[in-house]
Amino acid sequence: MIYTAILLEIIYHINSLPWPAIANVALLYSICYIFILLIFRKKLSIANDLQTGLIYLFFFLIMINISTVTSSVVTAILSKQLHSSFYIVHTLQWIPFLYLSLKIIPDTKFHQSKISYWIISLAFIVSISFELHHLYVLTLSPDAADSYTVKNHFNILYLPIIWTILASIFIYTGLRKNIQEYNKVGFALIGLMVLKLYGYDVWQMDNISRISAFIVLGVILLLSSFTFQRLKNVIKNMVDNKEKKDENQDL
Repeated sequence: MIYTAILLEIIYHINSLPWPAIANVALLYSICYIFILLIFRKKLSIANDLQTGLIYLFFFLIMINISTVTSSVVTAILSKQLHSSFYIVHTLQWIPFLYLSLKIIPDTKFHQSKISYWIISLAFIVSISFELHHLYVLTLSPDAADSYTVKNHFNILYLPIIWTILASIFIYTGLRKNIQEYNKVGFALIGLMVLKLYGYDVWQMDNISRISAFIVLGVILLLSSFTFQRLKNVIKNMVDNKEKKDENQDL
């Protein structure tokens, strides 16, 4: 009742705005409402299963908001239906998103299931990809009519590079924290990027963009391989030292 009453009150006061703005504010309110419930989960005595369900719902709303609703907000801004400053409202969702991921989730039983690593990884991939996409379109598109060309250029040239960087981060995190699911996410994202690049993107690029994209991706993958190998050696040395220490203690 509290949630619905506040939501209807908010919609009543902003009903003169275009529907993308109303939907964006409504989703942002829902995200913050769930975030507040999770902050006070112990005082409210929320069960562990319900906490996990709320976290899943939180990530789902985050992805829906940034991928679908915010895309409509960007179109409305380019069509002069909304002022460009309204986009700042959307970016507020990053505050609860990062705080939940870094502070709240480690204190819950969310990661008891392996699928949880995939859900949080998917949320980060979708959020970062679309956030950079929206900023790129808003920066370079003079109006809504020209935005399609800008979007297509971003998807072909920059999205594979972004996915490669994110995949490298996931694999690095998986190796450093010994979480195999992050390794799987990273390799799956690299595989998806390669399929996208070779199956569609290369046929849409001009020669200069094609060469540039392959060079940048090659450099990123090469640097990543050196980093991963060095990290594996460090982890191996740490494990060996720990085993030797345990043996010495036993003796």
